[in-house]
Amino acid sequence: MFRREREREFKEFNGGPPCGQVRVLVVGDSGVGKTSLVHLIVKGFSTACPPQTIGCTVGVKHTKYGSPGSSSSSLKGDAERDFFIELWDVSGHERYKDCRSLFYSQINGVIFVHDLSQRRTKTSLQQWASEIATTGTFSAPLSSGGPGGLPVPYIVIGNKADIAAKEGTRGSSGNLVDVARQWVEKQGLLPPSEELPLTESFPGSGSLIAAAKEARYDKEGLMKFFRMVLSSSFLILCRVLALIFLGVYCC
Repeated sequence: MFRREREREFKEFNGGPPCGQVRVLVVGDSGVGKTSLVHLIVKGFSTACPPQTIGCTVGVKHTKYGSPGSSSSSLKGDAERDFFIELWDVSGHERYKDCRSLFYSQINGVIFVHDLSQRRTKTSLQQWASEIATTGTFSAPLSSGGPGGLPVPYIVIGNKADIAAKEGTRGSSGNLVDVARQWVEKQGLLPPSEELPLTESFPGSGSLIAAAKEARYDKEGLMKFFRMVLSSSFLILCRVLALIFLGVYCC
């Protein structure tokens, strides 16, 4: 009787979707466009009037991870499965600073967002990283080699590229270096994967550029990040399936 129960449980876990979910924080100063960006990623189109985030809101994006040619009835780690990516849009308003740690639990990855037209929003990302690393808990921690000791994959997205392009020439936004970077890339002098040397640059391989209001963002770059987050979660899922499998045939 007990063995049949375990076999049924094993089939439920290994038989098909849905099979997993990951939690990705979306953080940055208030007004950088996090809510608009999450809406664009989840819905596929922009929103004209995003509501102000009160505490935290969650958007869910469905994706598949693994090899579509693998059998879902096996324990092979490369079998294609459904995953749900929870995007936790955390308010950057100062009034929520003391309670933000409530949302920093079981984290699989972090998306840092800054405003390309406001230089200060990028320099504050280091504080965000330290806050999360200090008060958060992590589902699949890696080595703490990230900013502030962050032990999960992360990515940086520079939003409002459309506004930065308009305001950058005036020099009033304090963001001329980012505008210069875009100009150099357009001239073909610098590959998008490289970054101009900045002493105050946030650690990482460079920022993705987005304009959420114009429904523009680097989809491939973001999916590459999601696949990185899913890969660690996928390994954990396979370990769980293996334990269930061993429980079925060892009891």
